[in-house]
Amino acid sequence: MVGLQCRGSELTLRSCGSDGRGEPYGCGHIHDAGVTCSGHRMSRLTAGPHRCSGRVEVLHGGSWSTVCDADFDQQDAEVVCRELGCGIPVEVLGSAAFGRGEGQVWTEELQCRGNESEITFCPTSSSLKHSTCSHYNDVGLICSGEVS
Repeated sequence: MVGLQCRGSELTLRSCGSDGRGEPYGCGHIHDAGVTCSGHRMSRLTAGPHRCSGRVEVLHGGSWSTVCDADFDQQDAEVVCRELGCGIPVEVLGSAAFGRGEGQVWTEELQCRGNESEITFCPTSSSLKHSTCSHYNDVGLICSGEVS
């Protein structure tokens, strides 16, 4: 039995620290831990030919917003594909390649490092240069579709 100390941004349990306590004896399967996931994701791909390609949208303030193609880069794409269980990015497409979305356009600049497990762990920057983004600038993404 080892007491894990996770911060929440680790990609695997092996990346978590431990409290240093270990009991090699006396810890049987009756003490196994389990996790129930909600399945609620903060990003999605819509309007594509399959579930691992389409227009990038993020859940923000309780509603889905499209993402501006300005400064959406390979690291941002890696995080979205990973979060959705869609492997690795194959191509990032701008200019509403998967059609123009509706509603809000999320204009904050994602500054993902590429190793985050989901989009909510990526820093963002509010930049005035993106204030002119419209649905003509919705970013699209094609992921490999392989679960890694």
